[in-house]
Amino acid sequence: MADKKHVIMLLSNPFRPDPRVHKEAGALVKGGYDVTVLCWDREQKYSGEETVDGIKIKRFGPKSSFEDTKLFLRTLPTFWKLARKEMATMKADFIHAHDLDTLSPAVKEARKRKIPVIYDSHEIYHEMASERLGSFMVGMVKSYEMRMVRKPDAVVCVNDRFKGIIESWGARNVTVVMGCPPKPDAPAAVVDSLKKQLSPDRRQIVVYIGVLEPNRNLTELADGFSGEKCPNARLVVGGYGTLEKEIAARKGQRLSFIGPVKPADLPAYTLAADILVAVYDPAFGNNRDSVPNKLFEAMSAGKPIIVAKGTWTGQTVERIGCGLTVEYGTDAVFQAIDRLLADKDLYQKCAANGLKAFDGEYNWPNMEKRLLGLYSGLSVAKD
Repeated sequence: MADKKHVIMLLSNPFRPDPRVHKEAGALVKGGYDVTVLCWDREQKYSGEETVDGIKIKRFGPKSSFEDTKLFLRTLPTFWKLARKEMATMKADFIHAHDLDTLSPAVKEARKRKIPVIYDSHEIYHEMASERLGSFMVGMVKSYEMRMVRKPDAVVCVNDRFKGIIESWGARNVTVVMGCPPKPDAPAAVVDSLKKQLSPDRRQIVVYIGVLEPNRNLTELADGFSGEKCPNARLVVGGYGTLEKEIAARKGQRLSFIGPVKPADLPAYTLAADILVAVYDPAFGNNRDSVPNKLFEAMSAGKPIIVAKGTWTGQTVERIGCGLTVEYGTDAVFQAIDRLLADKDLYQKCAANGLKAFDGEYNWPNMEKRLLGLYSGLSVAKD
């Protein structure tokens, strides 16, 4: 029996876990690869080493921050140095860098060993940086990003729009792997119990579980449900990010904050929901062009979703007919919730359209085949 091929993944967060990284690493483990994820634990509060679903996790410093950009930039070179030091002690047939802030050490180590390097673009990095940096610094990051995407042997990205952008910069061998989930699976008794827990008065449940950051309509939703909006529904918010405390402070009769949710528990929450929301501000490039996992989670469970107009996600929802689109920053999101809950025919049509799209294209087994096919091709080229 041939020895397993070894994959080193680099990640600049502590893998709490990161949903996309978890799915991709799990697919590779299932495909017969040995996978280790080297993670930056900026807060120094997670276990140094553990194994999650067959994926080896190793975390290290330096201590840094997600909110303090200057501190992040000062400590990033130290993270790169420590990552190179860790990689030097490990077997590797592939190095897989998640996002731009891990690509430099991945390229250097892969070139040294003469093995393939894969760049996984979760987002257009300089667009993400524009939410925290001034225009001059964003321009520098963009120039760096456009130069660096040409270096890997292959690039993985989240949708066709990103693929076009990255290829226009000269990236090679670009494969789209969307963050589609598997079919949600949770016992009916567990889902029913969760429904009662989340909404004891049996109000219908609107759910957002994901990254809690600005420009996602989250505080506006929390304010609305803390007040008089959507009186027949209850909002459940979960996840982690800089808005955790702000959202938690608003919890009340019709708003529940549940904190981080383990991936294994997410299907039950999705099935317990009546509606999912993922309304991101299209003024930001990544929000316009990216695709939140919430879209696919809603499809997989046959739940209508509400998203923002002027985004790739909005165009997809309108094309498939699996939810409603609204103008960002308006009360239209509350009107859309009320409309879906009041119009049973519309609700069922959106639910059925989402399930049909999920079964046809937007499911994880399809994406898993793409990822494993990419690795197989790189193995042939390498050998």
